[in-house]
Formats: sequence, C-alpha cells, structure tokens
Amino acid sequence: MDFGLYIRPAGTYPAMLEVSRYAEELGLFGVFLNDHFEGLGGDRKEQTLEAWTTIVGIAMQTKKIRVGHITLFNSMRNPAVLAKMITTLDIMTGGRYETIIGAGWNDPEYKGYDLMEKGRGMPEAGERVTRLKEAVQILRGMFDNEVFSYEGKYWKLNDAINVPGTVQKPMRISVGARQKRMISIAAKYADGMNGSGNINAIKGYLKILEPELEKNGQKIKDFYLHGFASITPTKNDAETEEIVKRIAKDKSIKEVAEDVFVGTPEVLIEKLRTVEDYGYKMMIVIPRSGQPLEMKGTCAVLRDEVFRKL
Repeated sequence: MDFGLYIRPAGTYPAMLEVSRYAEELGLFGVFLNDHFEGLGGDRKEQTLEAWTTIVGIAMQTKKIRVGHITLFNSMRNPAVLAKMITTLDIMTGGRYETIIGAGWNDPEYKGYDLMEKGRGMPEAGERVTRLKEAVQILRGMFDNEVFSYEGKYWKLNDAINVPGTVQKPMRISVGARQKRMISIAAKYADGMNGSGNINAIKGYLKILEPELEKNGQKIKDFYLHGFASITPTKNDAETEEIVKRIAKDKSIKEVAEDVFVGTPEVLIEKLRTVEDYGYKMMIVIPRSGQPLEMKGTCAVLRDEVFRKL
C-alpha cells in the first residue's frame, strides 16, 4: 500500500511546501490539498489559499512526489477546461498529477462565489451527482482523444481539442464517493475511488462497490481504491486510550478503538494490513497537527515504524 499526506493543515504556502518536500524525501506517494476557497468547520475567514494555484506551485518545487486534490470540487470548473488544466500540469510535472474528483458539497461556497451563477446557490444532490458523472465522462474523453465531442444534460462539447495529451497514458481518474450512486458512477466510469473514513466506513463502501464493479465486468484487485483518514501513531496503550476517549465522546470506547486508525505501530500495521486486504491501494494521511515540525515528525514515525513494515 502507498501513503500520501494531506498538507492543508500546514496553512501557509511555505509550510505546505516544507512538509511536501519532506514527504518527498521520505519517499511517500503523494501530497494532497482540499479544493476549497475558504475555511471549513466554522471559520470561513481561516486563511485558505486557492487549491489549484497552490498545488501547481508545490508541483513545480518538488521533483518526484505525486500531487493532487482530495477532492477536486466539480462545480468550480468547466470539466473540459479542467481536463486541459490537468493535462497541462501532468505535462509540466512529467506525469505526477493524481486526478480525484468529487461532486461538491459546501453550500457557503456555492452562495459566496455564485458557482452556479445568477445567485442559484447549491443544487440538489441529484443534480450535483449527475454533473459529476458527466464531468468524469468528459475528463475521460478529453484525456483519451485529441478531439472530443459530448452531449449531456449539463454540458455540450463540439470538437474540444486536447493537444498535447497527458504524459500518463491512460490518465487515471478516481471519484471521491461515499453514497451508493456516487460509488456506482465510480465503478462504471472511473478507474478508481477514494472512500474516506475509518474501518467501519470502508466496510460499508465495499458492500456497495464490489457488486457494482462486478456489474461492469471489473474486479476490485484491478480498481484503484484508496482512502483518506487520520492515522495517528502512539507510544503506548495509555496514550491510545486517551486519544480514543476524546474521539469517542458518547460512543463505546471499544467500538471506536477498533474502528479508528489510532494506536501503537504494531496496532496500526495490523489495521492497515486489514484495509490492504480489502483492496485499498493507497491511504492519504490526515495529520493531527498543522505544525510543520509535528507533521514531519509524525510522517517520519509512520514511515519508519509502520509503512516500511507492512
């Protein structure tokens, strides 16, 4: 299994670049940034650099590590234009961009930036998911063809040109999915899926994903399945218990302890092996701290005591 790092918690561009270069030095798979214009979790004014510009900067100041977004916010960009953007960055990096796209969900951004135009706000979930399906089809068509036309409910392309093409051939597309229809779209139209969350969530995704892949003549071993979760190493069981109690709140401590990726290296190795056996090929790690020194320290411990021993 490969491991990536979520770098948004570092905050500033110099700090994100610092942890990205360190992740590259450690040999991690990639660095990833969420695709938002503003702060989430209550403070909209939290300092938030625009994600595409930022990841281009990170890509240009690293050499080997892959770069991507977790996940691309579909409503922010015309998918044909996005295909050109991805292709361009893939060429600029020598084939290091990892495409992961989601339907979009943050209502304040839809309203604040008028993403759907004319003050419409955030569309209902059904429309956002249909738009995501069309976007994936357009990305696939643009990546695989120099000239591509398409007619859907929301977009109509008439001989869209994508020359030069991507370095990566084929260019892998993953869908960020948690609900049944999104998972079905990932299985039918994409090459992979990001299913975020802990072990119980992963089990739930697999119950839906495996039969959907079978419907489309695919097997999970050939599908690029990956995750996005906090992975927190602890020094001992007492530290693990303290963290789990904070997470659990009114839930069963035993149940939460078995679910989350928190524990000594030995415990984390066992949990990650289980997830790998489920078919997960990559995990993007959410760090507990946004301080670059702590982020780098956690990465080093995970690389030396967990990842290398899997």
